[in-house]
Amino acid sequence: MNNKAAPINLSIDHNYDSEFCGSIPLHLVNLIQPHGVLLVLDKEELRIKQVSENVEQHLAIAVDELLEQPFSSYLPDLQYQDLLYKINSGNSQEKIPFSLTLQLQGREQDFIALVHPEQEHVLVELEENAASSDKSFIGIYQHIKYITTLLKQASTTSATAQLAADELKKFTGFDRVLVYQFDPQWNGIVVAQAKEDDMDDYMDLRFPASDVPKQARDLYFKNPYRLIPTRDYKPQRLIPIVNPITQRFTDLSDCNLRSVASVHLEYLANMQIVASMSLPLIVDNKLWGLISCHHKTAKNPSYEQRSGMELLAGIVSAQLAGKERESAILLRAQLRSIHAHLLEQLYNSQNFVEGLLSGSVTIQDLLSLTGAAVLYEGNVWTSGDTPGEQELRELVSWLRRNRSEKIIATATLPQEYAHSRIYKDVASGLVALPINPEQGEYILGFRPEVLQTVNWGGDPKKAIQMEDDGKTYHPRNSFATYKETVKYTSLPWQEEEIEAAAVLRSAVLEKIIKDKY
Repeated sequence: MNNKAAPINLSIDHNYDSEFCGSIPLHLVNLIQPHGVLLVLDKEELRIKQVSENVEQHLAIAVDELLEQPFSSYLPDLQYQDLLYKINSGNSQEKIPFSLTLQLQGREQDFIALVHPEQEHVLVELEENAASSDKSFIGIYQHIKYITTLLKQASTTSATAQLAADELKKFTGFDRVLVYQFDPQWNGIVVAQAKEDDMDDYMDLRFPASDVPKQARDLYFKNPYRLIPTRDYKPQRLIPIVNPITQRFTDLSDCNLRSVASVHLEYLANMQIVASMSLPLIVDNKLWGLISCHHKTAKNPSYEQRSGMELLAGIVSAQLAGKERESAILLRAQLRSIHAHLLEQLYNSQNFVEGLLSGSVTIQDLLSLTGAAVLYEGNVWTSGDTPGEQELRELVSWLRRNRSEKIIATATLPQEYAHSRIYKDVASGLVALPINPEQGEYILGFRPEVLQTVNWGGDPKKAIQMEDDGKTYHPRNSFATYKETVKYTSLPWQEEEIEAAAVLRSAVLEKIIKDKY
């Protein structure tokens, strides 16, 4: 029985994916951050129907003067025609970037715009366009090409993640950059880190799923990044409060400017962070993790920098996907080689039990088992470390009562079948290949308990602290390492190992039929 640092795919005996946090409608806040302006236009005439209350600060025009005005009256004709064409060109509701020059009371002002053609209206996000030059674009392009070249040379997933953290810190100037991977229960573990010396060290720490609840994770599929230039901002309301087109709050799911839940701003304060930016890492259309950037003071990257970061996040995602595929291919090749030897032995043996449990290669070699058992036609055969015969028969009875005819694999048998706790040292992990489950005939493979230490960033049981009213809540205020020892677990089963078990089961069934008939 060993004590190891917990792997990313460990199953933890607690669900920290808070239903309470996950039920908060983040997209219906009706508030934006003040570093930009939001306009809501109708789809027929592109008239301004709703605006954020800070328009006068950015555009020097009062809210009442903008409402009901055609957006075309503020744009050069060529820009407006381009906008109109792209909105109506069947863009599948994707964000459309523009550089717009607004004509405002006899003066011109440059903005970067993101236009969202929604089903019932059009959203326009405007941010003042800081002066930039072709040279800045060339510099960013060259840096991205350099980082891409480095990423292609990384040999493993962890090397890719660490290189991404190091290079993104240099590229962006953020004080700390973390690469954060989700485990099967949506807890996140920091797998790579680059930081200033005076910043807290979060490497290898795990954070509960409630830190990035479900609806926040879902929004990462709609937004290429989430930027908070400063946590110390005053949220800006939309005027009028109710969208006159939909008669509801405006859905801000697609908006980069969308305001942040106050509990998250408090969370940043507890981390001693003023500005943050996070980008999704999407592998095989699933949220693999995040790149999380932190800064000790206010920071608002330029549009060019944000676009570069967005592009790099996509490149890192592709590289991670490639490394994971390479790892899976290598493991499958190793398993196929062992399977080929085992299959030859199986068909040359007098019976399938002998072919599986004895010889130069066994089922233990194929599935990395410390023990195996076969229960067939009332008999029990074992090899390696296994529970006793009576315990095996009771385990099979439990399998018959509770499981289907499919292969079963669990790394937490004692948590699911309490009677197995007395032999957790040999069988905390179980893989069960049914031969004839109705008759209690199975091939069983076992792995021992491995005590695993999960290093949490703060006590996960205190991730959410409710006030007495049952409505107001706060995030934890300490991220000091909290160690949790996970018991009754074995090393996890790899997907490729389960596939190998399924192929072996088919071969055994063929062998049984051949021997009988």
